[in-house]
Amino acid sequence: MWARHNRIFLGSTSRPGLGSSIRQKVMILRTSFRSHTVLRQSLAGMALLALLSVPAGVSAQESQPLTIEADDSLEWNQTDGIYTATGNAIAIQGERKIAGNKLVATYDPDSEGRDIDEITATGAVTFVDTDIEAQGSKLIYTMKSDDYQVDGPDARVAGPRGTITADTRIILDTRADKTQEMKARGDALYRDADGRVFAGDSLDAIFDDTGSLVTIDAKGDVRVVTEGGREATSDAAIYNAVTEQAVLTGNVVVIDGESRMKGGRAEVDFKTGNSRMLSSGSGGRVSGVLVSN
Repeated sequence: MWARHNRIFLGSTSRPGLGSSIRQKVMILRTSFRSHTVLRQSLAGMALLALLSVPAGVSAQESQPLTIEADDSLEWNQTDGIYTATGNAIAIQGERKIAGNKLVATYDPDSEGRDIDEITATGAVTFVDTDIEAQGSKLIYTMKSDDYQVDGPDARVAGPRGTITADTRIILDTRADKTQEMKARGDALYRDADGRVFAGDSLDAIFDDTGSLVTIDAKGDVRVVTEGGREATSDAAIYNAVTEQAVLTGNVVVIDGESRMKGGRAEVDFKTGNSRMLSSGSGGRVSGVLVSN
């Protein structure tokens, strides 16, 4: 999580525990911005805003300063608690980085610490956090909960265990127990590190506190592909990563090479690659066209 206790120097530059180099950087900001309610500075080169002062007890990455840089301008609205950076803007803290054509960081101006609550990036957005990479047209990052939303078109979130893409948006919510819920909308697709594919108009996935997939619920034009290349399509599917089995329902078609099986319900075992086709139970029949190699 980004350091929630990093503070922006809005008042005196004489803060305890700051070295002379940091103090000089803050003084330069105050000299440039003075004390206007809405502050703006345009720079020919790169504008830099350093958010410093971190309390004891935070992790190594969280204890590092958060900086916001931009090519064109930085605007500081003290009344509303808004920082706006435009022109190839970048927010960096340790290995975490949010970049876009424009960044807007907000905080509660009435709070004592004035900790950043949320960062919104727009325009050719990229997000990097250790082994996670994301990209899209817009990113909303919530500091306290470590949640974020990536908007499409071409929204993408990639990690060591898999990659998620969607045309509309991808939302990742982190729960109190550190498990995560992911929602992808609009031609969504999840491909895991083993090459398994789960696609549909919408995907809802649960990940455990280590980032491993637990379940995926896919709906609308669903497509499932096993490691061996066997493919199945349906109206809906639920995959259990613990048992490595998926249940597909509604207009199910299982494809293996030129062979086809059709029915109302199918069970796919990703361990063995075997499929079991069942009728819907409402009078429908199961059919198959089997082609030998």
